[in-house]
Amino acid sequence: MTHCADIPKPIGSRDDEFPFPYERSCAASLHELQSVDEFRVTKAEFGKLSKLMQNPVPVFGSLAERHDLPLSDKVRGYYFRHKEVAASWRPLDENSEMVGEFRLSHVLTAVTQNHMDDVYDGDDVEERALYGELRVFDDTPRTGTGRMAALRATPGASDPEIWFHDLRDGALRMDLDYPGYLEKLLITKGVIGWQYLYCRPEDCGMGFIPIVDGLKEMLDVFPRLFPAYDYTDLQVRLKDRL
Repeated sequence: MTHCADIPKPIGSRDDEFPFPYERSCAASLHELQSVDEFRVTKAEFGKLSKLMQNPVPVFGSLAERHDLPLSDKVRGYYFRHKEVAASWRPLDENSEMVGEFRLSHVLTAVTQNHMDDVYDGDDVEERALYGELRVFDDTPRTGTGRMAALRATPGASDPEIWFHDLRDGALRMDLDYPGYLEKLLITKGVIGWQYLYCRPEDCGMGFIPIVDGLKEMLDVFPRLFPAYDYTDLQVRLKDRL
């Protein structure tokens, strides 16, 4: 796995501009996207900075005391101060099946405002209970795919479960924790549907079918475009799901 500390800082960035490691990783990843001549990048930016988010100590204190989420040091190591970090892009080649988008929300915003059950009710008691605990931290508003990732705010959770939601397949638990998700997001650059590669193969249903060609294309061209990353695990996972 490529860790955020291993990703080079973007040209011209300063530690005082991005004092937290994951911020620097995001800045580097956005710079990488914008440096690809084969892509049309329509968005690659950090959202607003809030004074309330500058210091992570009271943020995580509030999550623990008010929301019963005493998040682990590992999770805290992926802190970023911005309201959001977002990108949207697609290849210039009109025949390409690949498209990418992500919008990462600040963890406090996700927990306090982005409740899954505000968007989806669930079809039964079990699903409604699950949606009541899911807090969306990554979504795709520009492409309108309806796909999103959420952490499960189970009371007392220090390393919350991560779930992926697709309109066709519903909510699927991912084989990633929060830090792992944030790492893979930067490696995949938000290619639509990459999350299926970390859901159980048997859960890859109707929502998986339309995005297979885009994932194949990603794993064909990304090793050339972004040679600093290792795509072996993703390639194996895609093969296991075909």
